[in-house]
Parts: sequence; structure tokens; C-alpha cells
Amino acid sequence: MAAYGRRAELRPTQACLGLPFRLALALQDLAAAGFKRVKYVYVKFKYIQRAALVVLENYYKDFTIYNPNLLTASKFRATKHMAGLKVYNVDGPSNNATGQSRAMIAAAARRRDSSHNELYYEEAEHERRVKKRRARLVVAVEEAFVHIQRLQAEEQQKAPGEVMDPREAAQAIFPSMARALQKYLRTTRQQHYHSMESILQHLAFCISNSMTPKAFLERYLSAGPTLQYDRERWLSTQWRLVSEEAVTNGLQDGIVFVLKCLDFSLVVTVKKIPFIVLSEEFIDPKSHKFVLRLQSETSV
Repeated sequence: MAAYGRRAELRPTQACLGLPFRLALALQDLAAAGFKRVKYVYVKFKYIQRAALVVLENYYKDFTIYNPNLLTASKFRATKHMAGLKVYNVDGPSNNATGQSRAMIAAAARRRDSSHNELYYEEAEHERRVKKRRARLVVAVEEAFVHIQRLQAEEQQKAPGEVMDPREAAQAIFPSMARALQKYLRTTRQQHYHSMESILQHLAFCISNSMTPKAFLERYLSAGPTLQYDRERWLSTQWRLVSEEAVTNGLQDGIVFVLKCLDFSLVVTVKKIPFIVLSEEFIDPKSHKFVLRLQSETSV
């Protein structure tokens, strides 16, 4: 069989070409950050300090904004369970009292084995409430934009000096959707990121550019990156780099460093992207040919 081959070295994917390190980012609390999974950043810089700057640049433009209010429900639930555990020692420090105390603790633990049911129903109720208020918000915004279209048709028949500007139009339709939007933002714990003035500005922007209701709602139906919000809403503006290695040292596989701000931390793990050795081998198509000889007495 005639064959020849050649050998080449390449990166795993084209997206990683020239980027020898992958940084895995995890927040101290993924739920509070709104993360669905650990994020990855590919870098080609050799030093920890420069890699940390790249991580922060990607955090502000790609990662969902940190929302500590998402932790409120879980913390409240844990506090309530701990508060329900009470042990009294009425007989003084004796072995019998100690045994009774242990029995009470075990009984309380068994009663709390059903706490997962409470968590399940709480999450199901929260999802139901979010879907319901989301539907009300979508309908309210669509009706408001239909009203805007009617106003625009009427404005075309008026004199140029009497035409309503986008800001006035936004102020005219905002009350019809304000209640539904406020309830939805409170349910999803986003109310502290959106002021009434910022909502009016966004609504006026959508009206002036003839955008759809869905385009207006995109900002509020799901949390966006930090750069999407006003700077005064950011909870992370000053950072500290913490590393066991010197920040001027080069990146190596397995190095871990932490970027800390006032409310949370980014834990970064460095992984080196391996080279893949790919070998090509050519096989002559003629080498696959064969002949099947059937004897005359063989039944086919």
C-alpha cells in the first residue's frame, strides 16, 4: 500500500490561535453575579499583572452585572432554619441532659430533612410570579407603543411647531407601563439598577429611532453587562490584585490569583492551552480494490 504523511502542530481551535493561556473566572458567589457557569478568557500575555487587566476589561463588557440582591432569599431561608433550632438544658450539666440535647438536635435535623420541599415550592412560586409579571409587562409595553404609533399618525397632520418631541412622547406613555415595569423589576431584584430618569431616556431613544417594544424591553427582561448601566450603579470600581506569585512573573499552568473589590472577588485559574500534533497520511485509493472470486459450485 503506497502512503505518505506529514506532521503539523496547531492550537485546538482557531479562536485560540496565538493565545497560549486560558483563564477560568469564577466569582466567590456565582448566583449573586448572575453567572450561569464559569467564564473563560483567552490571553497571550506573559505576565500576571497584564492578564489581570485583560480579565477586568472582559468582566465589564461581557459579564452580567453583580447583583447581591439575588442572595437575599437564600440567606433569609438559612437564617430562618437556624432560628428554629432551640435547645434547652433545664437539668444542669449532666450526662442525661447531654443525651436529651443530642436527641433534640437529631429530631430537629430530621424535621429539617423536608426543607428541600420548601425550597422547591419557593422557587416554583417565584418562577410563576416572574412569568406572570413578565407577561403583564410585555402587554403593557406593546399597548403603549401602539398608542405611540397612533400619536405619530396624528402628529403628521399637525403644523411643524406643534409636533411632540420623543421626550414628551415618552413622558406621555410611561405612566401606562410604569406599574408593570416596577413590579417586574422588584420581582427580579433589578430595581436598584434602573432609575425613572434612565428608563425615560431609554424610552425616548427607542421612540426617536422607531424601535420595537421588544427592543425597549431587552434591557429589563434580563441582566446585561456592567457597561450597560450608569457608572453610579456599579458596585465594582476599585480592585486589588492578590497573588502568591509576584505579579511581574510570567503566567504558568495552574497559577491562581484573585481580583478583589469591596463586595466580591474574581478567582482566576490559569490553564495552558496544549499543542495538538496532527499527522496526515495519504492512502492510495487503488490499494482498496479487491477481487471476489466465486467458484462455480458456490450457490449465490
